[in-house]
Amino acid sequence: MAGAGRAVPTCLVLGVAGGGKSLLARRLRQLSAEEGPAELGEPPATLPTVGTNLTDLRLPRPVTLRELGGCMGPIWQSYYGECSALLFVVDAADPTQVSSSCVQLLAVLSAAPLAAVPVLILFNKIDLPCYMSVAEMKSLFRMQDIVSCATQPITILETSARDGTGLVEVLQWLRATLGDPR
Repeated sequence: MAGAGRAVPTCLVLGVAGGGKSLLARRLRQLSAEEGPAELGEPPATLPTVGTNLTDLRLPRPVTLRELGGCMGPIWQSYYGECSALLFVVDAADPTQVSSSCVQLLAVLSAAPLAAVPVLILFNKIDLPCYMSVAEMKSLFRMQDIVSCATQPITILETSARDGTGLVEVLQWLRATLGDPR
């Protein structure tokens, strides 16, 4: 994409399988629709992503979300070169995935092509009764250490792609991060 000065920015959506990336992308598209935000309604059924899904948003500038399946972790780095921002989704209701999510997050943050890319970490699925609070998640992830060592600006939000909690804030972050053509 070298030479494409006005290219549509791409935001990678990464995280372990089952974290809610596909539903998150669909909900963000609904909320950013040109004709105004659509009612979220019942969440559509999703299947685990094998490969990549592209979702176009208007913030009002066009932005592409590129969701990479959790099973693709070993080849995520081949997509880092075209990344303008990063959403990293963590399932806050699945304590068994915390360690693998943390390992993946550290690998992503240490990748040279992403050294200056803004990162939004989403503790998703807070609508479930067994979710861990943001304080518990920050402690388990040792977020203070991660943030102090990272070269990227990192923001953390709690979300529920199912009921829409926090998604307006995700869109605000995307607008602030990618909204103005450079």
